[in-house]
Order: sequence, then C-alpha cells, then structure tokens
Amino acid sequence: MKKTIAVAAVCVLLAGCQSLNERPNPKAAPVATPRPATVPQPAAQPVISEGTETVINSCMKELNALQQVNQAMYQTRSIELGHIVSEAKLYMRVRSDVSAEIHQIMDAAYKFRIGKTCNQIRTDLTKALVQRVVGS
Repeated sequence: MKKTIAVAAVCVLLAGCQSLNERPNPKAAPVATPRPATVPQPAAQPVISEGTETVINSCMKELNALQQVNQAMYQTRSIELGHIVSEAKLYMRVRSDVSAEIHQIMDAAYKFRIGKTCNQIRTDLTKALVQRVVGS
C-alpha cells in the first residue's frame, strides 16, 4: 500500500512538472502582430503524461495481484519499481535546472523504464497464473 501511495505521489509530481522557463513572457509577446495559421507544435511533455498515469495505475494493480499470486516475484518487481521511483524523484528535483534537450532524453528514458518494468510485472503475473492452471 505504501508503494502505491509513493508511485501515485510521483505520478502527481511528474504530471505537474514543467520548467518555469517554458512560460510565455507577457512583456516579450507582440501585441497586435497577425500571424499566419500554423500547426501548433506539441509542448515538451513531463515524464508522466495522462496516458502514462493510466499505465502506472494498471501496473500497480497488477503488482498488487502479483503479491497475492507469487510473493517472491512481487518482492523482486516491487523493489525494482521502487528503485525507478526513487531515481525519478531525484531527476524531478533537478529537472528545472537542465536544458530542454535533456528533458526530452530523460523523460523518454523514464517512460521506457516504467513501461519495461510494468511489462515485466504483467509477464510475471501471467506466468504465475498460468502455472497455477497447468500445475507445473
């Protein structure tokens, strides 16, 4: 339960993080200059977007299910996920002090690590449930 709260807290922290430098400067904006219609470029996304929050929520449910099915696998994956969360917290503390290029690299890296770990949890849960059915 504590890990669920920790991951949820990280999700909230990561979802709301944006660099202060990305805010538009009202003094520098032209007042009445017409601009041609352009396709808006996507803003730099924080580490956790809405889609990633859904993945993490699903991941936590599967991790909790894994705890009930195979305690040893649960311990391993829980420690791994906790490690990623602690590293993400460190990154979030320094994120505002690094360039946009580093944001892109690190945000993608954490999305990958979280996705990979959640996939491993899903795989472990599936294997454990199948083993119970076939009785290996």
